[in-house]
Parts: sequence; C-alpha cells; structure tokens
Amino acid sequence: MKFRYIVIAFNIIIFFFLLAIGILSFYTLGSEIALEFWQSSRFFILLMILVLVGLDVFYGINRRLYVLLEREDWPGLTQYLETRIIQHNHYSSAQVRLLVNTYFVLSEPASVVELERRIAQGKPSLIEEHALVFGVARVLVKDISGAIQFFSDRLDAAVARSGKGLYRKKDPRKTAWIRFYYGFTLLLERQFSIAAEQFIILAKEAKDPVIIGLSAYFLAEILSKVLLDRGLDLQATAANGRNRAGAGLHTIDAWYKEVTKLQTEIYGAILIPYLRDTGRWIYRD
Repeated sequence: MKFRYIVIAFNIIIFFFLLAIGILSFYTLGSEIALEFWQSSRFFILLMILVLVGLDVFYGINRRLYVLLEREDWPGLTQYLETRIIQHNHYSSAQVRLLVNTYFVLSEPASVVELERRIAQGKPSLIEEHALVFGVARVLVKDISGAIQFFSDRLDAAVARSGKGLYRKKDPRKTAWIRFYYGFTLLLERQFSIAAEQFIILAKEAKDPVIIGLSAYFLAEILSKVLLDRGLDLQATAANGRNRAGAGLHTIDAWYKEVTKLQTEIYGAILIPYLRDTGRWIYRD
C-alpha cells in the first residue's frame, strides 16, 4: 500500500472516531454530561490531534522520499538522499542506512566506502552504529586489508567498552558478527592462525547458533586442513561448536529459517553460500 494512502486512511479514521464519540456522547449522555465528558477527556483528544498533525507534518516533509520508494526509483532516491545527507549535512541514522542499502541495490559498494569517509567527518558515531555494512563494503570492493583494520578497530573498541562496564544489552550479537567478519577477512588474507583464534572464541562463547555454526564450519572445513599442526584441536573445537549450533537450532528447517532472516541484511546476504554449506554440515546426520 502506498504511504499516502496510509496517511489518508489514518486521518479519516481519527476524524470519524472523534466525530462518532461526539455524536454518541450528546445523544446518549445529554448535552451537560457530554460536555463534562469532553472536558475530562480533553487531554486524550488533544493527544490524538497532536499525533495526527505530527504524522501529517512528517509525511509532508518526507513526501518526496516516500514517492521515490514507491516507484523504486533507486537512482533518484540515491540523488535525493545524497543531497540531504552530504550536501545539507543531515546525518540521520535511518536515512544513512537507507542510502547504504540503495547503494547495494545498485551494486555500488565503492559509494558506501566513500560515504563512510564523509560520515567520519560529519558524524562518526553513525559508522559505529552501522559498522557491519561499512565493513562489508570494503570486502566487496576487495579492500581486504582495509576491512581487516576496520573490523579490528571496532572489535577492540567493543572489548574496551565491555571492560568498562558499558556493554549494552544489544551489543553482544553485533560484536560477535564484527568478530566473525574480522576472522573472515583474515581468512581471505590467508592469515590463518589469527583467523582461527577468532573462530575458536566464537565457536566456544558466542550465543547465536548461526555464528557458532559458521565459525565451527570454517574451523573444520578450512582451517584444520591448512593449520596441520593444530588440526586435531581445531576439529575438536569445531565438533563442539557444531553440537552447540545444533542444540540452538534443532533442525535444518530451523537453520534455514534463520538464514532467510539474514538474507535481508547485507552482512548476511553475502554469506548465503557459506550458510547453506554450514547447514548441510551441521545436520548431515
């Protein structure tokens, strides 16, 4: 449904709701009691009117954005968001995320990397908030050494926050994904030993079955075969991780349900081949 229809429908519903209350109260309660009722309910009615006005103003300000989204005009949407974010310095988290996703739709990861440089000057906190997509963009433009440094810096910062008691409840899963991508980029750079250390931590300590499973898979199917002197230990850690992942998601259908959710995220979508192989590896028996 188009956004303007939603706004129009909401306006109509609120209008007729208030009208119905007004008419019914006067017919059923009488004029004096109805006036008392409206006076006692004035804060609730005022709140509804303010919400309605706020919605209309919000839509009016962002109408161009919604029209471009409805049309799926990705080049036009890119130009609109670049104007608002870069030229007007309007660093909104939601709009930055939308622009990043639009760049990926247009297969322009290099533009994401350039956006990161600009945001670093305007509002660097947004880089931390959207660290995964900015880091993945470096992988897609084949700047692997840059991606390693990017994820390493974010991981060090997350560990430091944890040590200071500033580890917010929503951080562990994001931090685990950052550690995973740090290990993954090290693996791409053939820094096998350091990569193994990251996957060992995740296979043993992560809470997300998908991250546990992926880490165990890389340990068993890749790293144990190149780090021959550590092969048995890596296989044992991988087997334990495989069991932990299977205990978290009991069937391969449950695994693929999580994979389907991850497909909507850029950092999950580029791992789909590995996620499928990992699912078959975990549930092969």
